[in-house]
Amino acid sequence: MYSWQTAACVVLWALIGQAAAGCFEQTNCTSCTSYSGNYLFPCTWCPMTHQCHTSGSLYNDCYRHVYITTPDLCPVEDSKPYNQTLAAQIAQWAAMAYAPHTKIDPKVLSKVLRDQLPGNYKMLKIIQRQCDLMVNYSACTVLVAMSHQEKNIIVSFEGTQNMDQLYEQFITTALAGLANTRIGGQVLFYNENLQKLLYPCLKPYLAEILAAYSNYTLTMTGHSLGGAQAQIAAATLVRERIISTDKLLVYTYGAPRFADVDFVSIFDKLVKTNWRLIQARDPVPKIPPSYYLYHTHGEVWFSTPGVTVNSEYVICTDNEDESCAWSQGPRLCFTDECVRIHKNYFIKDMGYAFDEQRLGGPRRPNRSKLGECDSLDFSEI
Repeated sequence: MYSWQTAACVVLWALIGQAAAGCFEQTNCTSCTSYSGNYLFPCTWCPMTHQCHTSGSLYNDCYRHVYITTPDLCPVEDSKPYNQTLAAQIAQWAAMAYAPHTKIDPKVLSKVLRDQLPGNYKMLKIIQRQCDLMVNYSACTVLVAMSHQEKNIIVSFEGTQNMDQLYEQFITTALAGLANTRIGGQVLFYNENLQKLLYPCLKPYLAEILAAYSNYTLTMTGHSLGGAQAQIAAATLVRERIISTDKLLVYTYGAPRFADVDFVSIFDKLVKTNWRLIQARDPVPKIPPSYYLYHTHGEVWFSTPGVTVNSEYVICTDNEDESCAWSQGPRLCFTDECVRIHKNYFIKDMGYAFDEQRLGGPRRPNRSKLGECDSLDFSEI
């Protein structure tokens, strides 16, 4: 004969099972946190896996402090669908950020932009800061361009320039770890240090342009390290109300993990349209490991290396989606072929697509100082 304690346990487990089933049926954050079928065991949304669970569920992979429990805390949904033709066009700007900027002939650049890049864009400014901490290498760069035809402003962050800079990133990650950001959460120390150098130079200039062209969209991009920097800057610009999330697009290529779960949760709530392109055998998106750093939302997965405008792709659901890049496991490939794959997103060898041979000439851009910021001004060309 069953005791009343046993009966109570049976009833309790029945209630838990019913609550879990009701939560599991919810497919988005709003419906999950608004679900009224459970009173004793309310539903919570995990933004990292995009799944709904009962509060305290053992099957919830999220840290407790990033659970979402009310609809007003839900991340924004992607407002603009992924566009592969647009991604291929923006990739050229991600490559342009690697150009040898002090050696660019403005008139040659103007011709290249007019003849080879769609949209009739005009380079406005290239902002540079000396960013080396231990090893001497060239200044780090962010460029700004605009198209009145497209009613769009592009901001592109330069990726890793050479092995010296890559070495410094590994050393600072090992020694310094993470650093607090100005909007909450933490990112890798190297990324935050670079953001502290470039963002104060970029913000006032962008604010001035966006005030003058308030109906224009803003596209943020970058390859590799530049993709991480573009995402940090994008979230900060939204949080500081320099741009509305409805007018912001972020397209990045082969970007690494760079942020903790708190920053990723903040980012996913702030930035609606974020597309992270990752192709098979690219080692960079797998580093650092996922046990303490995470990707933002919006993965676009190419299971066949060699991304072209006609490549097949999958739009992934989770930040660390087991059916996308994560399906290849944590094993890293740093052979010459895998490094070459990392450099090729729509463009062969993004770091050298716009080199001195292609953009150089007798003239040089006008240099100016914006406080501590070096600026190469193309706006008068």
